[in-house]
Order: sequence, then C-alpha cells, then structure tokens
Amino acid sequence: MAPVPNCAYAALWLDIVDRRSNLPSRLAQAVAQIDMTTWPAPVIRLYLGQITPEAVLAAAENPDADIRTRQVCEASFFIGELALQRDAKDEALRRFRLAAVDCGKNINWSTLIHHELEVLGVQP
Repeated sequence: MAPVPNCAYAALWLDIVDRRSNLPSRLAQAVAQIDMTTWPAPVIRLYLGQITPEAVLAAAENPDADIRTRQVCEASFFIGELALQRDAKDEALRRFRLAAVDCGKNINWSTLIHHELEVLGVQP
C-alpha cells in the first residue's frame, strides 16, 4: 500500500477514490502528516466524523471574498461527495447544485461538479 499523503487535498481525493473502490480509508493516518490548522482541515474533520457539514461551511467563511468563494465552493463539493459515499443521493444532488453556484466559472470545479451531476443522472 502506498504511503499516506502529506497534502490535505491529496489525502481527501485518495479517500474518495479508496471508498469508491471499497478500500479502507487512510485519512485518519494522513492527519499526522497534514497541517490541520489551515483549510481544508475542516473538510477532513467532516470526513472523519468529527464535525458537521454546517461547521465546515462556517469554517469556510473568510473576510477575503476570493478565499471565501473558493472555500465555500470546495466545502459544498466535498460535502456532496460525502453524501454520495453515504448513499444520500438527494443530499448529494443538493450539495452539488449549491457547489455549481458557489464555484461559479471555475473550470476545474465546474468539470468535477458536472461529472458528479451526470453520475446522479441529472443534466448539469
């Protein structure tokens, strides 16, 4: 098995891939390698069951509008991903639709969101 990543985003994506592949999560082990004082640590805490989606969205708030927009976009997307993992498709759909609004024209996030909406059988 590959070593756990020391990048928060890599750890989150690896967790998503592992769970979709029915492999055990390595996110808890990755926490020791990640700076848990900065964004996206609240998302990791959500995936570990330590905080709620509402707490992640609250943590995404930032006085800098650009940072807030990026973090709220990411929060909505990752909350949607977690809902998918839990087979809560209606909640995933709701969160991905919110992410589509939150992320605006960011091509990277828009592509991911559109893909997930298509997986759910919804026209983006």
